[in-house]
Amino acid sequence: MKLSIVSGLNESTKKQEEVYDKFSNICELIKPFNYDGVELSLLEPERLDANKLNEIKDTYNMEISAIGTGNTFIRFGYSLGHHDESIRAKAIERVKRYISFARETESKVIIGLIRGRYSFESNPKREKLNIKSSLKQCCQIAENEDVILLFEPINRFEIDSYNTIADSVELLQEIASDQLRLLIDTYHTHLEEDPVLIWDYLPEIVPLVSHIHLADCTRRAPGSGHLDFRSFLNIFKDVGYQEFISVETIMKPSFEEVAREASELISLIL
Repeated sequence: MKLSIVSGLNESTKKQEEVYDKFSNICELIKPFNYDGVELSLLEPERLDANKLNEIKDTYNMEISAIGTGNTFIRFGYSLGHHDESIRAKAIERVKRYISFARETESKVIIGLIRGRYSFESNPKREKLNIKSSLKQCCQIAENEDVILLFEPINRFEIDSYNTIADSVELLQEIASDQLRLLIDTYHTHLEEDPVLIWDYLPEIVPLVSHIHLADCTRRAPGSGHLDFRSFLNIFKDVGYQEFISVETIMKPSFEEVAREASELISLIL
């Protein structure tokens, strides 16, 4: 397994050199903690020079493990499940830009919060149909660019559809695209899955997984709560999972402390 941690870059700033300095500082900070990459949470990837980021990450022998797209829904209000077709089109256009950036940086694109939430003008059934339709278009773009999309089940308090792993697996099977894979997040799994049955179910879906998010039940660093990370990670280790596990938490008390604490716990397990 490879280890990464999530960070934003504030790429919308006019002072672009600060963005690249921040990325370089992140790589320098986490490298001694045995990280292999950085997962970037971005709003406008088209503002970034992929070549500059590639130069920086290569200097530290790092990778960009994945690209988060949730800010498209949070900041712009665009979503794949929106009842308004024009808004869905804007969300798909944003995904297209993420895919283009991911191709240039040899990364993957996360489909999580960008699915959105339905309003009083819609309903759960309609939203699901819209998500399926939008996702099929995104998969076509990803297939053309040879980029992997990572579909993330997210808990019902943050999003309305595809909260569980089983629902998400069913969607992946229906769309049947080689470029659409599963992202498993331990925090969302803790909230949504049966605490007993999940341990028998996880080995079944490991072949579909291409990315993992790690956060404890506190949504802070692994080890800050009571999640059984040893059992969880060993399920993936035992079947030869080689993709990224990525620390995605509330970064308190600080980014550096979270990065160090998570790395130390994971090194004891793996």
